[in-house]
Amino acid sequence: MADFASSSQAEVDRAVTAVAWSLYEPSSARALAELAVQDTGLGNVADKITKNQRKTLGTLRDLMRAKTVGVIDDDPATGLTRYGKPVGVVAAITPSTNPAATPINKAMMAIKGGNAVVIAPSPSGWSTTFAACELARAELAKIGAPVDLVQVLPTPVTREGTQELMAKADLIVATGSQNNVRRAYTSGTPAIGVGAGNVPVIIDASANLADAAEKVLRSKTFDNATSCSSENSLVILDEVYEEAMVALANVGGYRADAAEAERVVTRLFPDGQINRQYIAKDYVELRAAFDLGGSDEDRFVMVEEPEPGADRPLTGEKLSLVLTIYRAQDFDHAIKLVEQVLLVQGIGHSVGIHTADEDQARRLAEELPVVRVLLNQAHTFGNGGSFDNGMPFTLSMGCGTWAGNSISENLNINHFINITHLVRTIELDEPTEEEMFGAHWALTQN
Repeated sequence: MADFASSSQAEVDRAVTAVAWSLYEPSSARALAELAVQDTGLGNVADKITKNQRKTLGTLRDLMRAKTVGVIDDDPATGLTRYGKPVGVVAAITPSTNPAATPINKAMMAIKGGNAVVIAPSPSGWSTTFAACELARAELAKIGAPVDLVQVLPTPVTREGTQELMAKADLIVATGSQNNVRRAYTSGTPAIGVGAGNVPVIIDASANLADAAEKVLRSKTFDNATSCSSENSLVILDEVYEEAMVALANVGGYRADAAEAERVVTRLFPDGQINRQYIAKDYVELRAAFDLGGSDEDRFVMVEEPEPGADRPLTGEKLSLVLTIYRAQDFDHAIKLVEQVLLVQGIGHSVGIHTADEDQARRLAEELPVVRVLLNQAHTFGNGGSFDNGMPFTLSMGCGTWAGNSISENLNINHFINITHLVRTIELDEPTEEEMFGAHWALTQN
């Protein structure tokens, strides 16, 4: 960091681009995707390649548009000039679901702020994360930037080692298990954590059902549902319920009968805890494991539930190609069902809606305790930033105080810089007592 401290914005941007290219480069994106599936057994290679490249390209776009070195903003009206400065050494806690994409995503943001990053990966994803960091360091070396800006904890990664890293770092950015997030917040180091995903999505009576079904298919099945933004339940309005179920079946959704639904619950959640054997597996494996009908050409299984509840395992996040379906009597009931889901798991994270009536989406934004409400989008692709919406690209979604998080937005470059303010005097901006208290006096005078 000391060697990097005198770098210009252009030099910083070259370093960020080098790290981005280390993952985006087609052969690297594929090799790391293959290694990730081999290491963790989660997801599939094709979608991890897409994730490695799409998230990297989008994040690089966002970062190249930001100023982080020297004067980043100058406002004559307020007399304030703002200077960007590093936060310091960043401890990046990363999950097994994205052992290449998330570490490089965080490394790009950290370096853009002039920081160094030390990554603490999931033990099962260590080989992939280490390989990704080695590629990033090699690209930094090619442009003469300090390679030690990007480091990874040695294997075996232990809880004690990760805890020590968090204690010594200047900032922690924790993505993954809620245990890691809680440990980050209690470490004594400034920390940014994310909340648990468990996305409920409403299909309104006015929705284009074929379009909604296609988007649910693409989003739910992407990387075998490893994303925290993957749909975990659908709430379908009664008026179009059967028609929507047909539309979903047309794109590969298999509708489980009562006996099959019971097998899904008992085998995916033995003793009420998720069976990691079935997390992020191909549908063919799940179909065999759950003894489902249909065919291997199906893409996901739909299990109909009467209502959400803490005693109903399918209410929560499933990290698998299992989609819970609820039937809503009307839109008020749909909102109630979504609230019940969020109270069990996923509060603060996000909801989605497919509708032709934007007022329905506004109601969700006004009434629900979530950071993001996505309108007519494939949730996995829109929630963490997209080229056709305004959300910053990220793999870490803050969920506000609802979920015990310090941020209520997508993790972005603003979280990786300190700001010094140069403060000048300006024309006096002091209100009179009458302007401030006049209305109150008028209400309280006898």
